[in-house]
Amino acid sequence: MSTSYLGNCHCGSFKFIVKLSNLDSVASCNCSLCYRNAYLWAHPASKDDFVVVQAGSLKEYRHGTNNHKFCPTCGTSILCCNASNGEIISVNVRALADVDPDSLSVKLTPCDVRHAPLNSADPPSQDGLHGNCHCKAISYTLHSTPERTKSCNCSICSRSGVIWAYPVKADVTVHAQESLVEYAFGQKIVHGFCGVCSVHVWEQFLTPAKAHTIGLNVRAIGDFDFAQVPTKVHNGRATMPQYQVR
Repeated sequence: MSTSYLGNCHCGSFKFIVKLSNLDSVASCNCSLCYRNAYLWAHPASKDDFVVVQAGSLKEYRHGTNNHKFCPTCGTSILCCNASNGEIISVNVRALADVDPDSLSVKLTPCDVRHAPLNSADPPSQDGLHGNCHCKAISYTLHSTPERTKSCNCSICSRSGVIWAYPVKADVTVHAQESLVEYAFGQKIVHGFCGVCSVHVWEQFLTPAKAHTIGLNVRAIGDFDFAQVPTKVHNGRATMPQYQVR
């Protein structure tokens, strides 16, 4: 028996319905792109099991033999298609409404060596941790080592799968950001992601009390194993503005 799930990008410009037979277990790939975006994959049985309800434009990013499709406005990754014939391979469960990604059983599907593709983009860092989006159009160096990180279950963070560290801006050197797209959620935070490859790289704070800090998505830092430091789980659903799809 299959179940129909509603899904959408965060800004609501793209909406869909997908039929899936089992969400008890979803797949997680450790390739360089899937790792950065924390994709959780589910596989529709046929192309007829994915129906577009509202056809906002999606951008494509080629990785290997597949095209990854994401919303160019909010950066939500929606699905993965075969690059040669366009057939849907997987749907990102993080984009489904009323599904808690943290409650699902995740099965790792090995792909490539995780850290090799995460090596630094130019210029290489000699005095800190280097981070970059997948296509390397955005890159930076963090001149300190995070002592703790934070995961958040708010509607935007859960869709992008980010893990945050919060250094002061003075500890971060930005090398390139020409592909940066900014997306505001609420009145206090602006999320920045790559408009080419969809990877979320940082968040900026609009309130004076936090304006001197920056949130960095540590999944984009190749030499940092965030699993080795304490992670605070933040209930953003309870503290952020109530999320309603337009």
